[in-house]
Amino acid sequence: MIKKLLTIALFSALLLAQGCAQTKKYSGTTELKTQTNASSKILLMPLDVELSELSALGFLETKADWTENAKEHMTKSIADIMASKNANSSKYETKNTDPNATSYQLAKLHEAVGFSVLVHHLGHQTLPTKKQEFDWSLGKDAQALAKETGADYALFVFVRDSYASAGRKAMQFFAAFAGVGVAGGTQVGFASLVDLNNGDIVWFNRLVSTTGDLRTPKAAQKSVTNLLDSFPAAG
Repeated sequence: MIKKLLTIALFSALLLAQGCAQTKKYSGTTELKTQTNASSKILLMPLDVELSELSALGFLETKADWTENAKEHMTKSIADIMASKNANSSKYETKNTDPNATSYQLAKLHEAVGFSVLVHHLGHQTLPTKKQEFDWSLGKDAQALAKETGADYALFVFVRDSYASAGRKAMQFFAAFAGVGVAGGTQVGFASLVDLNNGDIVWFNRLVSTTGDLRTPKAAQKSVTNLLDSFPAAG
């Protein structure tokens, strides 16, 4: 967890130096394809979203109620965007709570692979073996989702959002008079579209912003729209 937070902080600092909001995407396809003549089916995986409050001293406290509200708003916004693109999408539902289940393991793997993409492909630590090619995958285990649901693709979303507490805002105010910059809340996330035929990531986008509020429907819709910018059209 500490490693992830440090990665978010480092990555955010690099990007936010360039502006208030940054998105950067990779797309290996502009149109979704399927193995049959039917329209491609997209599986919307459970959102990996967590909202926190940033204390005056810079500690993050997870807020369960904020997180649940954000998931609700984001799920609706994603569904609306899929509908606007005439995409055949459905939420992944399972009663299996086993942490070793394929769906849970794929979600964890997506987090790890996503951070690797941020650091080694979109960041400055390029891997020699990757060169400039976008060659990232969740592996053959993703095929299990295709067999279970009949879907062609799966959309994974990872977001961490923080909001400055009253104490943090006060510190920012007084620090400004001393010419010292104190960071506030930051919205960091990425989304991946995975081809369930082989596990390859065929579309990826990241979002980093110092603005936005996933706790409210309208602001959440704006963030999701940015996150799913240039999402492939339905075939």
